[in-house]
Order: sequence, then structure tokens, then C-alpha cells
Amino acid sequence: MLKKTSLLLLAIILSFNLLAQDRIPVELRDTQLNINILNPSVSFEKRLSDKQSLTASTGFIITAQYEPDLFGEDFLGISLNPFLRGSFRNYYPRKRVNKELKPNSGNYVGLLTGYIFGAVSDNLDFGTTNQSNSFYIGPVWGIQRNYQSGIHLGLSLGFGFGTGKNMDAALIGLGQFQFGFVIK
Repeated sequence: MLKKTSLLLLAIILSFNLLAQDRIPVELRDTQLNINILNPSVSFEKRLSDKQSLTASTGFIITAQYEPDLFGEDFLGISLNPFLRGSFRNYYPRKRVNKELKPNSGNYVGLLTGYIFGAVSDNLDFGTTNQSNSFYIGPVWGIQRNYQSGIHLGLSLGFGFGTGKNMDAALIGLGQFQFGFVIK
């Protein structure tokens, strides 16, 4: 009962906050291609309606995990893994800002899903990281900004369900940060 009351209170507070600010609608292009530098990848976004889009990304991601070494001490093992990621986004009007932004800039809620493949390269002695060969899905909240200079920034955060070859089914945190350039 306490959870339901807390969620209802949170929804009411957020709705008042959204109504109190000067908001402008989101403008979406039919298609947009981004190149991300932080995690080398390419993202493609396709408009479905005035406020909704689908995105697909592929590239490489670094995964990390603490593991014991031969002397019983922990060390940080890392691996480079290819990934596929897709998301459904529902944009909502964003707060008015003074900077000129290109289309596909806005705040959104969505569903993120993806698969992280086995490591291409790693420094692990005892197999691969738990994230290798794993699937994840869950809701996210995010922001995306595309500036006139061609710079692309994106952040999404959420939680979801993850499972894989080296990982039992579990509740996991989801997130991504993108910094790159808009190609089209």
C-alpha cells in the first residue's frame, strides 16, 4: 500500500512540474544517423510518429569485473565486447532553452533492449565478464541534444532485467552516455 501511495504522490508532483514550465514540442526527422566516440558505435534513429521513434545501435563497449588473482587478491578485469542495442522512445515536450537545437533533441521515456556479445579482447584469467553474452531489457528515461555544430549528446538511465550465459537472471541498472556527431 505504501508503494502505491508513493507512486501516486510522485506522479502528481511530476505532473504539476511539467505543467508549470514553458514547454516546446519535439521535432523529429524521418531518419538520423549518429557516430558516437565514447563507446565506438553507430546509431540510427527512425521516426514512427510525431513523438515516437525507434533507434538501433551497434559498436563496441568495455565491460569490467573484479576477479581474484592467483594470490587471492582482487583485480579489475576488463574486456572489449561488441553489442547490439535497440530502443523505443516516446518524446515529450522539453523546457524552452536559449540555444538553437537541431531536430531529434528532447526528453523521452522508452524501452531499451540489447545484447552484449562475447569478448573480442580481455585481460581476464578466469573466463569472461558476467556481462559477456548477456541480454537486457527495461524502461529508461533519457535526454538527447543535437546542436547546430553537429555535436550529439545523449543520456539514458533506468533499470531492467538482465540474463546471460555467465549471469543469472537479475534486476540490473541500465544506462548509456553518448557523445559524438550527427551525420544526417
